[in-house]
Order: sequence, then structure tokens, then C-alpha cells
Amino acid sequence: MASKKRQGKKNSGAGNPAKAAARGRSVFKIQAEAQIDALRGDYTVWVAEQVPVFTAEQASQAAGMQSDLIGQIAGEYADNARSSNLFDMDVDVFGETLAMHLGNLPESLAPEPIFTTWLEYFNFVDDRKLWQGPAENLEALREMLEDTLNGFAEGDAELCELLRGTKLFTQVKAYAEALADGVDMGDFSEAAQAPRAKVLNAVGLDAETFDPNGPAPLAFNYIWSAGRMSVVESEGSVLRTDPDAYELLIAGEEAGSAQLLFEMAVGCVQAHLNPTFDVTLRDEAHYLVLRNLLVTASTGREGDLEGLRRNCGPKIYDEVLPEARTAMDSLADYGLISKDGEHYSIDERLVPVISAGITEVEVFFEEAE
Repeated sequence: MASKKRQGKKNSGAGNPAKAAARGRSVFKIQAEAQIDALRGDYTVWVAEQVPVFTAEQASQAAGMQSDLIGQIAGEYADNARSSNLFDMDVDVFGETLAMHLGNLPESLAPEPIFTTWLEYFNFVDDRKLWQGPAENLEALREMLEDTLNGFAEGDAELCELLRGTKLFTQVKAYAEALADGVDMGDFSEAAQAPRAKVLNAVGLDAETFDPNGPAPLAFNYIWSAGRMSVVESEGSVLRTDPDAYELLIAGEEAGSAQLLFEMAVGCVQAHLNPTFDVTLRDEAHYLVLRNLLVTASTGREGDLEGLRRNCGPKIYDEVLPEARTAMDSLADYGLISKDGEHYSIDERLVPVISAGITEVEVFFEEAE
């Protein structure tokens, strides 16, 4: 009896490139991702060779994470280059692809690992003699990545120097040192007075006149927020300094130190924008008015003040406007913005700090709706 032939599947199935392309994934992208997947085993072996202290599991995990990142960007490159050959890459198209990828990167993700991962991939390709294009192209790709990383490093060092020169850094450092191994800010016993007084003095408050039953002074809120975003841990009412984070904060010029200092400054900006950490209409009005003043300081252009006054309500707007101006003076005093007479401005290197603080508070209010 003649056996029946199976129906061919060349035009069906999830693995068919033509069908996948019709659903929005190009053949080039599919082939590039497949090429990276085919290299995973050998890449894992290569990673283990580069880092002998890795266990097999650690090497596999590290290689897997890097392969996922490489595969994602390789697919984007293949789409743009109309070529899935990752062993002969166009330098300009690769650079443009990276730029577009970085433009869509969330603020919470640092770009440096992308560049270091691709550098390692190109080293792997070179070591395994997989490169098929001109040698000068591979060298150009590496130089582009290294130059960008050097630029990041210079920017990190500059940000560290800039923020360590502020009054904010001086007070957060003193605050962290006062907390040391832990201070219970809710303990009002006689034995706890000295450590609490040290913490209050560190943020510029007089422990003798401090009212523990009243609302927290703004000066404390500002430094508390900056500290919790960078070097201070909390457990209930006990605050303590993270020693590893503290070392990064006060020393070093690399990405880790720059990121902590950046978070410290963002925390301070957040507390100025919403000092009560509440979601009342008045709190939101304060945020909106201060945001407008900060945007004006950054761009030099006045916002729609009359429209803002109508949206907030004239009474609330008139109440919070002086408070917002006081907050601007406070930010200037901490060194996060500049003031010359009645004119405010923001150093372009600190604009991302201000923008991140605004975004965090905006999200806070949106989630509360």
C-alpha cells in the first residue's frame, strides 16, 4: 500500500521566516537572532575562559544575559542594515542602531553595560576567528564603543566633582555619618537624645528647639529624601547608613559613584516638589507651580501662568506660589540650581537631575489618581 505523503509545512508554522515577517518581524531580524542563539554554547565556554573564577552556572548565567542583550540589538541592526551577517557589520549602521536603542532606554537603565557587552562580543568573534569583514571595520567598531565608554567615564567623573561640591552633599554626608550603625528617630527617651540631636544638627536643625510632635521640618525632609535615595536604609523608625553605598558616595569617579550622587540629588528635588509626600490638591498645586518655575529656569521661557492659576484655583495658587519660590531658593542654597538676583538658571549637567525629580513626582500623583 502506498503511504500518504505528509503535507509540506514550508508556508506555515511559527518558525517560518516568511510568515513571521508578515507579522512584523523581518527575515533579517529572525536570522540575526538565530545566529546569536547558535553561538550561545561556544560563547558560554569563552566567558568561562575569560573569568576562571566563574562556576559553570555563573558563566552560563552571565553569557545568557549578554547573549539576550546582543540578540535584541543584533535584530534591530539586521533590520536597519538589511543584512543578518553579524560577522561583517556596517560601522555606521551599527552606530545609528545603538543610538536609536539608547534613545528608547528607560532612565532607570544605565547604558554602559550595553557597550561593554558588545565589546566582549567583538572580542569573542575575534578570538574565535569568526569575523568575515575587513579587519579595519572590526577595529572601528571596537574604537567606537571604547570612545563612548570613555565619554561616559568622563561624564561620571565630572558629575561626581560637581555634586560633591554642593551643600547638599556636605549635609547628606554629615547625616550619614551621624546615623552610623543606626539611630531610632522614634525613640524620645533620655538615653536616645544625644544620637537624635547629632542627626538633627547634621541636617541644620537645632535639637533644642525641635518639636517632636510637630510636622517634620522641611530641612529634615530634604536631606532625609536625599539620603534614602542614596546611602540610608530604614527599618521602621530606625535609620542607618549603608557602608558600601557611603564609600561610593564619598569616593570614586566611576559609574557607581555617579549614580548614587545622581540619586541623592534626585531625592532632594523630589522632596522640594512634594515636601509633604501627600496627594492633596494643595500638594499637587505646589508641585505644578514649582515645576513651572524649574522649567522656566531651565529653558528661559515663562510658562502659561494664568492657565496654571486657573487650573490650580486662584486661592490655592496664590498660597503656594510664595512656598514654591522659597523652594527655588532652597534648591539654589543646596547647589542644585543657580540664582542671580531674581533670575534662576540650571547647569546643563544638572538638568537630568531636575527632570528625573519632576518625573518621579509626576508619576507619584498619576498613580494616586
